[in-house]
Amino acid sequence: MSVAEESGDDTEIRPWAARLSALLVLVVGLVVLIGSFTINSGGTYQAVGPQVFPLIVGAGTTLFGAIALVRSFRAADAEEPSEEAVATDWPAVAKLGATLCGYVLLLVPVGFWQSSTVFFALVARVLGSRKPVRDLLIGLVLSLAAYFLFDRLLGVSLPPGIVRLAF
Repeated sequence: MSVAEESGDDTEIRPWAARLSALLVLVVGLVVLIGSFTINSGGTYQAVGPQVFPLIVGAGTTLFGAIALVRSFRAADAEEPSEEAVATDWPAVAKLGATLCGYVLLLVPVGFWQSSTVFFALVARVLGSRKPVRDLLIGLVLSLAAYFLFDRLLGVSLPPGIVRLAF
């Protein structure tokens, strides 16, 4: 008896979904990796330049995407789907992806701390939270803390957005 039959779920496991997800991660990793080489170092003599962090993230994402792609083909050869494949909530994954795309699009025009506050609340909602006021307050505190840490203390310029902070 398969995992899908044991759990009472009669949905068919689609191997293309796992392959598509793994391929997407691999492509994003390659884009970040290639993009990291186009970052201008500014002619400084620092041992660690601005390319290092995107290079590490791009290399790691590419590696994990490749591993996931290989695993998705191996899993398709197995007789029974994995428990993880049966339990994946694809509508939630799609909602999280759409929320992330909206966050990226609104980050500069709306501002870092404003869009991050809403992003946090929306992600919490997609993941099952039913307390929007609490989520907005937690998102606001975390976003403002990150904004002050990076923008004010470390000097990393973040988009101020519509409502500029007076302090």
